[in-house]
Amino acid sequence: MANLCNYLEKVDYFDENFVGTIALRSEEVSLPNGSKIALGLDGKHWILVYQEKAKAPFQVFEYDSREMKIFIDKKIGGEKELGRFKELVRYFFLHAQTEELVTILPPQEN
Repeated sequence: MANLCNYLEKVDYFDENFVGTIALRSEEVSLPNGSKIALGLDGKHWILVYQEKAKAPFQVFEYDSREMKIFIDKKIGGEKELGRFKELVRYFFLHAQTEELVTILPPQEN
């Protein structure tokens, strides 16, 4: 099985126009530490939904790299929260197996 990080190493550009969500394919799937993560991308605006363990409450991180702002559960965050966001994204990229993921794209406009 290939993890997401190995797949991303083959990408040689950053598509700022990509809009979509990368998530675990089902409720039964979790990362090695038992957590669940879904990552929504809309250019430079990223939303990460994180659940530490089954039945734990979800945390929603919103990061806008243009404005360099991070929000957690709609509350403004600082360097500590930005560090936590980056740590979670890094863990997701390193440990998510591509076979366990789905990519959800918005409907195409005609």
